[in-house]
Parts: sequence; structure tokens; C-alpha cells
Amino acid sequence: MRERLELVLMIYLWTMQTNFLRSRLTFPHVLAPALLLVVFCAAACAQGTGSDEEQIRAVLQKYAISVDNVDVSLASEIWSQDPGVTFVHPLGTEHGFNQIADHVYVGIMGGMFSKRELILHEPNIHVYDDAAWSEMTWTFHATRKDGAAITTEGRETQVYHKEHGVWRIVLVHYSGPPATMPNAPSGN
Repeated sequence: MRERLELVLMIYLWTMQTNFLRSRLTFPHVLAPALLLVVFCAAACAQGTGSDEEQIRAVLQKYAISVDNVDVSLASEIWSQDPGVTFVHPLGTEHGFNQIADHVYVGIMGGMFSKRELILHEPNIHVYDDAAWSEMTWTFHATRKDGAAITTEGRETQVYHKEHGVWRIVLVHYSGPPATMPNAPSGN
């Protein structure tokens, strides 16, 4: 989006420099459209683009597939390789992709379950420049190594960073569903 904005502004300014336009347009005719263009493009850049959201949805889809198949190779495509990446889960906290791959993918998903299906429910995605996050609920159907079928539910937040034009996961934090409090007010 920024590249397009820069290109449009360069073409616009080059055109403004020609004698033809300089002699026929007054300063307010040039400045007002240019300012509007900058304001609208800046707002669009700050909020991200539809394609950013689509790219993050593709990352989420690959994330679920990588969990379902214990596919560390696919996971390495969607996770940042920055040493600060983090995965927070009920059994611990992993730092760096190697720990995430070894402990979450191979150790937990591959070591505890013979079959897995992670279903992400209605991810809500927020994009701001080169950073983004999503929050969602999920259902996880699995078969333990002893043959017992389980289903768990939870909620998850993921944080992303755009690295060289590609969205990568830098943080996953998941937990179970919220606990209900006995005798809690109904919220009405």
C-alpha cells in the first residue's frame, strides 16, 4: 500500500512540474487534492488492507493444518524465526521456534495424540501497519495415543509481524474457556 502511495505521489508531483499544469492550476487546486490523497492513504495504511487480512487468514488456515498434521515444515513457514517468538499454553511457555517445534508440535501434538483437528471459530483480525493480532475461540478434537477421543475448547490470541512483506506469527497465547462464577450477576 505504501509503495502504491509513493508511486502515485511521485507521478502526481512530476505531472505538477510540467509547464502546462503550472500555468493553468492555482496552488489551492494542487494542494487540496494532494492533502486529501495523503490523508485517505494514511488512514488506509494505518488500518491495513483487505489483502493483509486475507493473508493473515491464510496464516491461520496454515496454522490449523500444521497442528492437525504435526507439520513442523509448514509451521516454519508461518512462524517468525526471531528468537523472541513465544507460545503460551496451559502446559508451559516456549521461546523461539525450535522450542515451539520440539515441545508444542512434536512433544504435545505428536507425542500425546494420534489424530488431531483444530477448528478456529471466527477469528477477529486487527491490522496496524506491520503488526497485527487476532483473537478467536477454537475447538480441538483429538484421539489420544491410548485411543480415547477428546474434545477441548478454548480461546486464543495470536500476534503477527510483517517480515519482508510476509505475515509471520510472533506470539500465540491460548487458554481454556472463561470460568463461570457461581451467583455472578447476569450483566443486564
